[in-house]
Order: sequence, then C-alpha cells, then structure tokens
Amino acid sequence: MQELRWLDHLPGETLEGGIERANELLWNITVEQHEGRWWVGAGDQTIFVTDSHETLDAFLYGLGLAYGVLPDHIFQQLKQAVKEWGE
Repeated sequence: MQELRWLDHLPGETLEGGIERANELLWNITVEQHEGRWWVGAGDQTIFVTDSHETLDAFLYGLGLAYGVLPDHIFQQLKQAVKEWGE
C-alpha cells in the first residue's frame, strides 16, 4: 500500500501534472505498458521499468514532486536556465 500525501504539491494534484511539470524542463517523459510491464522514457532513453503499478506511481510521484515543491518563481528560473542550456 502507498499513500501519496503530497499530491497537492503537483499541478492539478495528479501524477500527470507532475509529468507535465517535468516535461516543462525538457524531460520528455513518456509512459508505456507492454506485456505487463511499464516503461518510462525520457526522450529516446528508457529510464525506468517495472512490473508494479504502485512502483510506477511512486517513481512518477518522486519525479514530479522534485519540481512540484519548488516555489513558482524558482521553477520559472530553472525552466529558463534549462531552455538556455538547450540552445
């Protein structure tokens, strides 16, 4: 069992909102399910694979929460810095 007690820190209070937040920083996160396993990609790289939906949720929660707890002005600065690094 798991309790994602800080979901309210993610945009929309959902794991999808956390993914969207990470993708604002050019993570390009995708989640796909194949043959009973979940695959998490970042761009063209697989960064996580699991056969447990709860483990998938915990991974995505951690990823989103890393950015979701940042004050908006700090997140916007980080977003701008990432954009500049990519140029």
